[in-house]
Amino acid sequence: MDHPLAALAAETPPFDPADTPEQATLRKGGRELALAWPDGGSAVIGAEAMRLACRCAWCVRARVDGRFPTAFEAVEVTGVEPLGGYAVHLTFSDGHDRGVFPWTYLRRLTAEAAAPARAA
Repeated sequence: MDHPLAALAAETPPFDPADTPEQATLRKGGRELALAWPDGGSAVIGAEAMRLACRCAWCVRARVDGRFPTAFEAVEVTGVEPLGGYAVHLTFSDGHDRGVFPWTYLRRLTAEAAAPARAA
């Protein structure tokens, strides 16, 4: 028996393969992640921005409860683990190790982080 979502899943992947970087490099002792995409785009995102943007259940719950910090000033990325071709699992120096960051989400975060800099 076929699953009703099988046809939908076969049509397109749940992420944009163009958002998977060719290169992801930690810089400045884990304070930044530099990304380079096949289309020639590149960006750098800070560890603090990624930590603040974590969408894991723990962080979401902390936001709902009003307990999520407004800054992670000294945080560094201490581990980067690819997950399939669609995401990366990041661990942070504050002990947080539950964050799964889809490449599409990271690319969007880098664009949002760069937007104020361009407007200024």
